[in-house]
Amino acid sequence: MGRKWIQAALLIVIVAVLTACSQSVEDQALAGIENAETVFSSEPKEVNKSIGHIELYLPAGYSIEKGIDELNYTILNGKDSYILFVNQNETNDSQLHYDIFKSESTGKIVEEKTFKSDDLFGFSGVVEQSKGKYELIANLGGVKLSTISEDKKLDTKIQEMMEIVQTVNVID
Repeated sequence: MGRKWIQAALLIVIVAVLTACSQSVEDQALAGIENAETVFSSEPKEVNKSIGHIELYLPAGYSIEKGIDELNYTILNGKDSYILFVNQNETNDSQLHYDIFKSESTGKIVEEKTFKSDDLFGFSGVVEQSKGKYELIANLGGVKLSTISEDKKLDTKIQEMMEIVQTVNVID
């Protein structure tokens, strides 16, 4: 009798793991954007990096490099690379990047949502660029972080992206 219970428990664990691993892109996008909204509404993480004219928080495993100018930076995490664009002329409630996103998206928008509070405006979006490739965007005012990603861990990536953009501060 005990052996059958162990086999049944093992089968349940295997099914649960396989189900979690096969979460659809839509479900991952929705979960990621909900996580981003929670981050948007929370206190920003503590700044732990500075480069050029900015300071920001980077999660463990992330690094940052200067880009082509003082407005663009490359953030790296393993094989993933992200483009950070900082427009210091835009206010925290600027909707410029969202307007551009809505009017110029080249792929199918899988999921997107705007966030507002007091003098802040932000959004997150997932756009299908090609089969299995998705553009992920996190934005707050004049700060935009984007990447092209495969259909794995989109929810975690979107959340971490919002954690980063929420903390970007221009240093004079």
